[in-house]
Amino acid sequence: MLYVTRDGNGRISELHSMSVGENQEALPADHPEVLQFLHDRWRQSELDQLDRDFVRAIEDLIELLINREVIMFTDLPAKVQEKLLRRKEVRQQTHYLGDIGVGGDDIIPI
Repeated sequence: MLYVTRDGNGRISELHSMSVGENQEALPADHPEVLQFLHDRWRQSELDQLDRDFVRAIEDLIELLINREVIMFTDLPAKVQEKLLRRKEVRQQTHYLGDIGVGGDDIIPI
């Protein structure tokens, strides 16, 4: 059995392997609502990963255009410059800490 919490619309909002509160309902793991909840969470996780990968691809494209002098970094809006610099800084720090494959200047191969 799994324990579910429902939102104001009656949809499952939380799923637990053991009871953690009073307002929970026990449902079998193969219940259609449980399966739908899990599918929705999996799909959202997949979309989130695709978004992260896409953002990185855009960063790499911007870097390529700057390196080939198609655009200048200073042509970008100030907020974009700040975000790009901050993301690069965080990636380099993460790489320095030893997390292989997640930091540094590891351009995505095309």
